[in-house]
Amino acid sequence: MGMGNFISVISHGHAALIKELNVLSKLAISNTVIIKCNKESDVVALEGYCKKNNIHLITDNYGLGFGANNNLVFNYCRKNLGLKAEDYFIVMNPDLEIDTYELKKLNCYVLENASKLSTINLYKNEEKTVSDDAIRKYPKMGDFFLSLVLKKNRSKYNKTLIEKPTEVDWAAGSFLMFQADHYQQLGGFDEKYFMYCEDIDICYRSSLLKHKPIYYPDVTAVHYAKHANRSFLSKHFFWHLKSALLFLAMRYKNPIKIN
Repeated sequence: MGMGNFISVISHGHAALIKELNVLSKLAISNTVIIKCNKESDVVALEGYCKKNNIHLITDNYGLGFGANNNLVFNYCRKNLGLKAEDYFIVMNPDLEIDTYELKKLNCYVLENASKLSTINLYKNEEKTVSDDAIRKYPKMGDFFLSLVLKKNRSKYNKTLIEKPTEVDWAAGSFLMFQADHYQQLGGFDEKYFMYCEDIDICYRSSLLKHKPIYYPDVTAVHYAKHANRSFLSKHFFWHLKSALLFLAMRYKNPIKIN
């Protein structure tokens, strides 16, 4: 048997959106799709949809952070769904729309390049004219300040200049594709991050193991991003600040050369 894709989607009040987009029902035809409910109210709303479309639904351990939820799904796949070392574990947002053809194309590229950690070209609209800047360079303290306080981002790559598969520093957790044995070697996401920066952290730790994320510009999808309120002194602001300090401390202890 060849490798397979195991797609992890965390629903935190996203039941209506998941059914409206109806992406997962199509992906579930040729991939293993798992939805982890992070709110009890999602369970009733998703039970019938998942049963009808052969989607696995995890309905316990509510209120976990992003990393802890995906680690739980990964372990569930290993114990219950036959996830093997050569398979691929895909972390995907519920507000992301990807065509089955695009995912198959990604599988071909990943096999060709022996990628351990991969990401794709995301857009914010159906016409794919507005870029979602989901690949970035490692942030420094000044970058976090600009992002959190001034709402500016100076760490993004210019995607128009990238025409072939290219190593990047980090990619957003809205879509990350791991070879299962690599995710296992990384120990999954660091659960000390409740929200924010866990994607930067895992990409950085992957780079420490000589496997930088590979960005595939020819594989496209739409991310209907609805960012949480990160206004000054909001709870999301403090979560982001805490995660930023945690990442900077980890990076200081484990430095790598930056090109």
